[in-house]
Amino acid sequence: MKRCDVCIIGSGPAGLCALSAVREPYTMDSMTYTQVSNANAMMTRRSIAGPPQHRVCVVDPNEKWLSEWTDNFKRLGIEFLRSPAIAHPDHFDLRSLLAYAVLSGREAELIESGCAEIRKLHGLGQTQVGLWKLPSTSLFEDFCLYLADQLPHDYVKSYAIDLDRNEEGDYVVKLANGTDVVTSSVILALGPTGRPVIPEQISQVPKAHLISWKCMIDELKPCHEIVLVVGGGLTAVQAAQYALRRGKRVYLSSRRQLVERHFDIDTCWFDKRSTNLHISEFYHLSEAERLSVLKEARGGGSVPPIYMKDLREWEKKGKLTLVTADPDYIGSTDNGKLMIALNEGKTALFDCIINACGIKPDCTANPLIKKITEKFLLKTAGGFPSISVDLEWTKNLFCVGALASLNVGPDSGNIMGARRGASIVANTLECKAWLRDKEGGALANPFQLLWDDETTDSESEID
Repeated sequence: MKRCDVCIIGSGPAGLCALSAVREPYTMDSMTYTQVSNANAMMTRRSIAGPPQHRVCVVDPNEKWLSEWTDNFKRLGIEFLRSPAIAHPDHFDLRSLLAYAVLSGREAELIESGCAEIRKLHGLGQTQVGLWKLPSTSLFEDFCLYLADQLPHDYVKSYAIDLDRNEEGDYVVKLANGTDVVTSSVILALGPTGRPVIPEQISQVPKAHLISWKCMIDELKPCHEIVLVVGGGLTAVQAAQYALRRGKRVYLSSRRQLVERHFDIDTCWFDKRSTNLHISEFYHLSEAERLSVLKEARGGGSVPPIYMKDLREWEKKGKLTLVTADPDYIGSTDNGKLMIALNEGKTALFDCIINACGIKPDCTANPLIKKITEKFLLKTAGGFPSISVDLEWTKNLFCVGALASLNVGPDSGNIMGARRGASIVANTLECKAWLRDKEGGALANPFQLLWDDETTDSESEID
């Protein structure tokens, strides 16, 4: 049996955001230079309690941090992130990934994101110092592993298979390896959770010829010479690029024309000049309205300009055809070719189909979450946990990352949203309460001593 104060289930980017938010003593992003200096001074004074030293345990079936994230990026051959350098899990400093690149001599692994073309971002100082450049996949991974090494925690390689509560009111996380983790609080950081979307028109395609993008490395064979990729987002484009690099003749089919956009949601959600306004407006909506905003903000997927440029080059070579249609499976030929009706009733033959239509949100698709909802009678809405403004599903059970979308907003599944969500959870756990200590806290009210606890004349009853 292991004991800890906080158990984080999941070691992806959202889990690392949570670890950093819980373990870092403060964040420089919202503090002045004087406040930071005062906080550092407080931490050196023995008379001050200082930041709480929560014992944190991280549970994940993979060997190390970000394993599944890294595997997905390698599977799709992604060399650079879509998110800018300002988006990373470090709660302490927004500029730390950029600083890591500079100090490591890896500035060449930061490329322009195209933000210079977005007029409304011209006045944002962050775009002028490199914070909106795109980091390479290897740079981001190395930075995250470095960050995890700096944050004290226990890492347990195993599946979390159940969650109970003991007589003292603590949670007991039951692991597949037989270990029980007893903890005061649990943070679910399990990433996007749902069921794969398979368009009805191709659902009857023989399984041997219908390949999920997650399985294409193993299942895309040399005999698959002509490939149909179905999907209208970035994953579908990346799957098409993978097949093209393997020498395939590729058709990319989407129900609407591909939407070209730098980021998967509007920049207003992570432009610091407008973020708080949009978050506030989101909070004041009903759950049904929030679900509508979540769907509309993504808009069915989009593709950055750098990817669209690559697609056009493949088109010029005659290796790629972009099709706007809902492909319809008609049947198979005697030699196993798939007959697919595309737009205007035209039929084409394919050796296989790669499905990259994403997932339909459904948190109960995860066996652990399904057990939790049934055992604690927890509510969901639109496939997401129905959580409080503190991202609490029930007492001391929190959600971060994509699971918290219903309260964080459309960017919850992105690193910047996960970072913001993790900060909310850390504040709920009072990880930063020491900064507001009345005895000289870095964020304490400097005029506290001038307050009079007794009723003043101005507060007396007026006749």
